[in-house]
Order: sequence, then structure tokens, then C-alpha cells
Amino acid sequence: MVVTQDDSTSLDMITKIPSVASELSVVAFNHRAIVAAILFVFALIGLFGNALVIISVIVSRKLRTITNVLVVNLAFADFMACTYLPFQSAGLLSQTGRYPLHETVCAAVAAVGYISACCSVYTLVAIAFVRWYVITRSIRGHQGLHTPKKIAIMVVIIWIFSISFMIIPPVLGIGTLGYSEYYSICSLTDTNELDDYYVVLQGTLVAIALLLTLVFYIRILWHVLRHNKQFRDKYAVDEDTGSKSTEAHQNKASSSMAAGSRPPMIKAINRKEIEITKNLFMVVCVFMLCFLATVVNFIIPGTSVFTLYSTMILFANSIFNPIIYGLKHPNFQEVFNKILCCRPVG
Repeated sequence: MVVTQDDSTSLDMITKIPSVASELSVVAFNHRAIVAAILFVFALIGLFGNALVIISVIVSRKLRTITNVLVVNLAFADFMACTYLPFQSAGLLSQTGRYPLHETVCAAVAAVGYISACCSVYTLVAIAFVRWYVITRSIRGHQGLHTPKKIAIMVVIIWIFSISFMIIPPVLGIGTLGYSEYYSICSLTDTNELDDYYVVLQGTLVAIALLLTLVFYIRILWHVLRHNKQFRDKYAVDEDTGSKSTEAHQNKASSSMAAGSRPPMIKAINRKEIEITKNLFMVVCVFMLCFLATVVNFIIPGTSVFTLYSTMILFANSIFNPIIYGLKHPNFQEVFNKILCCRPVG
């Protein structure tokens, strides 16, 4: 068989096509290397910070509150998320088009990622609910749902819910957990045509959770504004009534001596609870900002390098919570300092 020059040229073109396709089938290595390095740093910071939160609540009596049971659950979910980030870095640095370890490891890493994300966001819902209940109900003496046993049940339900919504869709054939050859990360494989439905399902769960969280914080704000208005109106009426007669004023003053400490005390309690609520709401805002990049990227059709970076931003959520507690929460700040300086914690 004689190969002409035209046939030789065609043969060269055919042999070059696979190499071009392979170059286009993955995100450029320089981007993957950058993200891998950043994720490794995230892992170190997140493991240290979230472990510090958990240890602080265990060793400090001051931090053993009902709300902090959920804070520890959130820290544990974030700690678990940070443990798999080095495995994500290993996948990002692979240049063979396959995960460097066994595929089962990659599937497990993806599963842990989805479980921790779902657990984190629904723990934020539970925290928002507890803050709403503390400020509007239990602060007036009602226990109700605000008990350690019921909070523990709430934590168990969150984990069951998170694990279920990670397992059920792949069992039904909606998405396959594994190695994405294009992005070189452990999430969903590129072969299942129903992967997008799995992503939409997980995104919907997160969006619903964030919406519920916002509803609770809005109700807290509405309650605080209404409470402060009632307090100011009552104080104005008392002053106006007391100025009509000296005797009435004296009687009012004597009764105020007995009960006058109640309004300032109630106001002080509210101020403390509101300050805690503000700090926890900052955690929600950080999660929303990290999730926003993924939402914007999902709206944009097609695959892109930005998808990899938006995923990195979403992973960053796991490291910010301890930083917020350390900078804004006075009790955590005090305990952090004592632990880091190896001083006894009471």
C-alpha cells in the first residue's frame, strides 16, 4: 500500500486531534495548582480553628450553653470538610486524567463534602431558630424547645437529613459521586447525564435553608424593634403620669425602686442576646457570600475556569467561622487566648 502526501497529511491531522482534545478536556494546570495550594492552606487554618472552637466549648464552663451545642456541631461539620481538602488538592495536581488514589477514596471525599455543606447550612437554620426562641420566648421564662435533650435531637435530625440527601439521589441514578476529569476535583463524574439535577437538588436545599435562616433573623429584628418601642412608650407614659402629683410621683418612685430594676435588667439581657445573635448572623452572611459565587457561576451556562474558583470560594466557608468567633465573640476570644497561651480555663 502506497501512502500519498495527501494521505500522510490527513493521517498527521488525525493523530493530532486526540492530543488537542485532551488538552481542552481539563482545566489548565496552572489554575489547578493555584487552587490546590490555596485549599491546602484552607485545610491547615480550618482544622486548627475549628478544633479550637470545639476544645474551647469542652473546657470552658462559660461556653457550655444551649446555642453553643449547635456551634460545636457547625465547627465539627467544618472540621470534617477541612479534612478532605488535601485529598481535593491531590486530585487537582493529577496530570493523568485520573484520581491518583483509588476511585472509592474520591467518591468518599465528594460524599463528605456534600454532607458537611448540607449539615453546616441546616445547623445555621437551627442556630437562627434557637436565637429567635431565646429572644422571643425563653428570655421570659419559657423553656419549651430550648432544652439540651431537644437540641441534641435536632442535631441528630440534621445529620440524618444531610446523609440521606447525599445517598438517595445517586442510588436513584441522579448523579454519580467521583472524579470530575474536567475540573480535576472529587464531586460528580462527567459521565452521568443527570449530574445537573443532583447539583440543582443540593443547591435548592441550601437555598431553602438560607431563606429559612433569613426569616428567623428578620423575625428577631422585628421583635427587638417592637420591644424597644413598647419600652420607650411605657417609659414616656410613666413619666407623664408621675408628673401630675407629688404624692403619685412618690408612690410611683417607691414602686419603681422595687420593680424599676426590671426594665434595665431586661434591656441588658436583650442587649447581650442581641450581640450574640449579631455575631452568629455574621456567620450566615459569610456563608451566603461564599455560596453566592457558586450560584452566579451556575447561572452562567457551560464549563469554565471560574467554576473551579467559585468552588474554592465555597470551600473557604469552613475556615471563617472560628475567625469570626475569635474577633467578635468576647467569651470565645477570652477562652481562645487562654488556650493558646497555655493558661488554665475556668
